[in-house]
Amino acid sequence: MRPPADSSQPRIDSTARRADSGSVSRAVLLTAADTLKTPIASPYLPTIIGARTGRMSWNRDELFAAAALTLGELLARVPGVTLMAAGFMLAPQVLAWHGDPAGVRLFIDGVERDEITPRNDGITDFSLVPLWAFEQVTLEETAGALRVHARTWRVERTTASTRTDVLTGSENLNLFRGFFGKRSARGVALQLAAQQAGSQSLPGMDGDALGGFARLGWAGGDWSVDATMLRQGLKRTVGARFLRTATPDGKAMPPFNGATSMSYLRVGWRDAQGTGVWGQFIAATLGSKLQPTVASTFGSTTTVAADSADTTSSNGQYTATGGVNRGDLRLSGTLRARTADSLVVSPSVRAEYIRPSYSVSAFAERRFSATAWDLRAAAAPREWLKVSGTTGSSVSRADGAPSLASRVDAAVRLRERWLGIGAVRAADRSVAAPIELDTAMRAVSVPAGTALTFSAFGPVWRGWMARTEVTRWNGATAYRPEIEAHSSLWFASSFGNRFPSANFHLMAGLSHDYRTRFFVPLGSDPVGQATKPFSVFGTQLEVRIGNAVVSWDYRNMAGTYYDTFPGYLMPRITSVYGIRWAFWN
Repeated sequence: MRPPADSSQPRIDSTARRADSGSVSRAVLLTAADTLKTPIASPYLPTIIGARTGRMSWNRDELFAAAALTLGELLARVPGVTLMAAGFMLAPQVLAWHGDPAGVRLFIDGVERDEITPRNDGITDFSLVPLWAFEQVTLEETAGALRVHARTWRVERTTASTRTDVLTGSENLNLFRGFFGKRSARGVALQLAAQQAGSQSLPGMDGDALGGFARLGWAGGDWSVDATMLRQGLKRTVGARFLRTATPDGKAMPPFNGATSMSYLRVGWRDAQGTGVWGQFIAATLGSKLQPTVASTFGSTTTVAADSADTTSSNGQYTATGGVNRGDLRLSGTLRARTADSLVVSPSVRAEYIRPSYSVSAFAERRFSATAWDLRAAAAPREWLKVSGTTGSSVSRADGAPSLASRVDAAVRLRERWLGIGAVRAADRSVAAPIELDTAMRAVSVPAGTALTFSAFGPVWRGWMARTEVTRWNGATAYRPEIEAHSSLWFASSFGNRFPSANFHLMAGLSHDYRTRFFVPLGSDPVGQATKPFSVFGTQLEVRIGNAVVSWDYRNMAGTYYDTFPGYLMPRITSVYGIRWAFWN
């Protein structure tokens, strides 16, 4: 049972027409149908199952309009996700799912993005994930893990597609993106894209990041083959910590000069989301390269050698996946083999039965020499009522031990407004430490906990919409605050009566994020340090005229001093503004 369509999201231009996953005017769609080509293969996306009323998927337009500069910022708004960042967009960003820094797993085009940078010890740094290269992000929520499925940008038309994005603002931010994509008459696909971003911030970690994306492929009939490269480079100086104390540390965060990459060759047979039998094979290489850095700290220039653990790394990942979709039933299986010091094989199976009034899903996977599994079910016995539940066992990265967790949710519609309530139960477990943020941390045991969740969504007045989502645990612990809340109020309209051609769209919104303190281990002490509570407001404005979108994102408008990880200050009163402009030649 998919949740009902939410057509009033704050970041959606629901009246904009689309082609090649980009917003275009209605005139563009007059392009002859014979210019459409068979799409390049895409990964299998699990069905969204659950009664939670929050956002579970973003398409390409929504990703760029989400006022998120990184994937970490985007996912930080999901209830249950706790962001731990060392500063602005170039600084490290770690996400914890229900208190587990290794609980958020990322799959890009079906390839799991393993963090192979040695200094991170397997914990993903989301500042190194190129959000701008995606055309869709879909969440698969379980009580024990959050699986994020990302699909890279594709083109389907022979008409050349180009786009330019320019953003600037506070923290000396300058960001440029460029996209080019085209399909030939014979179905060949050529895509090129890049993003360059640079910033300077008071706590340090100044620098720049250059990312690139390239694809050469072909699709026709039932077959598709493509070679794809995704690379994100980053060079940043040292970062300061505890600046608002009597003992500031100007070199708390070591400099970084390196890149992560993912390259793969993919062969696909039939559509993984279509009807019938389908299959895909992917041979991928994940790479990480680090170099010595010259860093400037408080006016002095210091040459800092690469950390002794920082080396050039390259791991292979081979994925064979296939399945069958018949009516309401979807069956699939994946055999994933990783090559590093040794060959590690991780098979998984999935079954989904999707009906309009109810749905069930089962998933099992071999992971870290143990079996992880989850069961999910949802039902909508009435149009005004939705209920769902999930239970399962996830495997700890810290010690490889399985741990049970469960969740239940219910939502009721009252006068076009949805009210939701839920409960989460997590068993005690050992969690790995995000040592990139503080090398003194070690794996710790997190006690069992229970949480209550509350959500509300719906119209307020004359086109204004509101949403709030609150999670409250029975107490703060390592990487898990007692209370975390995200709220937004927005107005969005294309004013169809005045602009029937859909060449205009306006969105204006106000957001609020609140979080109480949580603890960060110091060595093996699980409560060695603590963050402070914070309450942060922001606004956003988006105006689309034709194919051009002008945006303004005003963050932390009250100038609050706050941190999401002890001692690393987040920016105050930050403006990010610019334009996104698509061209069809």
